[in-house]
Amino acid sequence: MKERIISIDIIRGISLIGILFMNALGFHYANVYNAPKEIYRDPLSQWIYDINVVFIHNSFYPIFAFLFGMGMAIMFRNIKQRGQNPSPILLRRFIAMLVFGLVHGFLLFYGDILQTYATLALLCIPFLFAKPIVSLIVAVVQFSFMAFITLLTSIFMSDIPLADTSDKMLTKAINQSDIMGIIKWNALQFTELATPLSVFNIIDAVLMIMPFILFGMWCFRTNVFYKLKIFRKATVISIMVTVSSGVMIKIFALKGHYEVVYVGGTILAAAYVMTLVLLCSHSVWLKFLMPFQALGKLAFSAYIVQSLILFLIFYVFRLYNSLHIITLHLLLAAIALLLLWLSNLYLKHYKMGPLEWLWRKVTYLK
Repeated sequence: MKERIISIDIIRGISLIGILFMNALGFHYANVYNAPKEIYRDPLSQWIYDINVVFIHNSFYPIFAFLFGMGMAIMFRNIKQRGQNPSPILLRRFIAMLVFGLVHGFLLFYGDILQTYATLALLCIPFLFAKPIVSLIVAVVQFSFMAFITLLTSIFMSDIPLADTSDKMLTKAINQSDIMGIIKWNALQFTELATPLSVFNIIDAVLMIMPFILFGMWCFRTNVFYKLKIFRKATVISIMVTVSSGVMIKIFALKGHYEVVYVGGTILAAAYVMTLVLLCSHSVWLKFLMPFQALGKLAFSAYIVQSLILFLIFYVFRLYNSLHIITLHLLLAAIALLLLWLSNLYLKHYKMGPLEWLWRKVTYLK
């Protein structure tokens, strides 16, 4: 059991860094995904951007959602074992998370995912009381429907532009060092693109993110990580198939069918998880990966710190849309190493992160 928790923390820490490398492109320039070839004009920059899209974009938030679902199942089991009623505890936890996410989204990053996870978690609580197979069936139906819609869109409606994220107000506010203007722009984008206030956003999240949460719940309750290690050969074959198919689909997306990034990203995410589960079962690799465990344990606090760092660098220090993509990725690598070092240093003195501590207080009221 302890080994399984270690694996979850390590995978969560690695996925958090993947999310950093994805989110930072949008932080650096809000419209990067609308017109990447206009921003990255030289072949080297375009190649690096393509590498980011193929191996990172849409391949780490499914892992984060999957692990979030596993965390829900772990917490549900622990509460039941203590003889407590899970419902009020889980409701407090996710309502608090919703509030944290809304504050983060309105003030720091319009692409906040916490409030989305919290909203979906409230919808997923009933599945914890049902048999595990129910979660799996619903997850498969949701994902299959969304994948079908995505493929149809890529075939018949591939010329539809992505949602416009106008940055004129943001650029003006940055040039004038108008922090309140930056926050106002961010809040407007957040309200339009991400909050549960929009019915469209809720439907989109139910189809695109909720399947991973439900699948994570099912995997923990049926001990899938253990089975992946027992049937190692089958897992290795599955990794080879998912890596090759995920990469090919993402390369296809770069040819003008961007919608299928969702499908390719999900398949590649499965490959990453299976690979990390196997590596964590090997003592040499586990020793190498252990620093990521601390970051995974502090994922809530680290996620907010990431946004704060990027907000300061790109908005307050005026590096918005000014860095070469190589410089940008080197900067992100430095931030990732800093977060790894700080998280390991922090856990030498404290048991949990500051936001994790506050969240736990609200959850258990003690």
